[in-house]
Amino acid sequence: MPKVVDHERRREELADAALTIIARHGMRGVTTRAVAVEAGWSTGVLSHYFGNLNDLLLAALRRAAEVQGRIFRERRSQAPDDVVERLRLLVESTLPLDERRVALTRIFAVYYAEVSVNPQAREDVADYQDNFRRMVERIMVAGQADGSIPPGRDPAVMAMDLVAVADGLALHGVIDPRIAERLAEEERPGERIVREVLGLDTPEASSAGPETLAKSTS
Repeated sequence: MPKVVDHERRREELADAALTIIARHGMRGVTTRAVAVEAGWSTGVLSHYFGNLNDLLLAALRRAAEVQGRIFRERRSQAPDDVVERLRLLVESTLPLDERRVALTRIFAVYYAEVSVNPQAREDVADYQDNFRRMVERIMVAGQADGSIPPGRDPAVMAMDLVAVADGLALHGVIDPRIAERLAEEERPGERIVREVLGLDTPEASSAGPETLAKSTS
């Protein structure tokens, strides 16, 4: 009997190999031969699945978005009903706080640079960001319904702001190690970011007396 080939799995393996190279060496390290070697296949196999290097890179971007989306969903399912905690877990899933998250952020940073010259990359990145915002917005709506988030602000605008801040800090973190170090020094950086963007009281502010608050704002 002829061997059954899982073509979708083969494409994923090649896309994963490209992502590994991008995370390790940046876009310049991605060549047909390098990806084939990393995946353990021949360049002929790679050419069979992808017409050119650009097709492979777009597949790698979609694979990265798929992986990040799965992480979002896992974090959301593990989170308690507390809205701030759910948002914290989502925000921290994007911050470069460990090797895996650093690699994913580097990959997205590469593709963000591509959007100015590659319309398809722009569309894929925009879809990824839109999905992230919609996920956050749904949690915002739930928070306004249960009273944990003030009802006066548009949840779509709050989601836009929170995703932009998280995304910006993640990109700054992989560009400047000092930013990543400062984030890593915090016990719960995602909670601080969520509370600041949404204008919620921080735990420190809630427990501080009037004199302490007066000094901090003077």
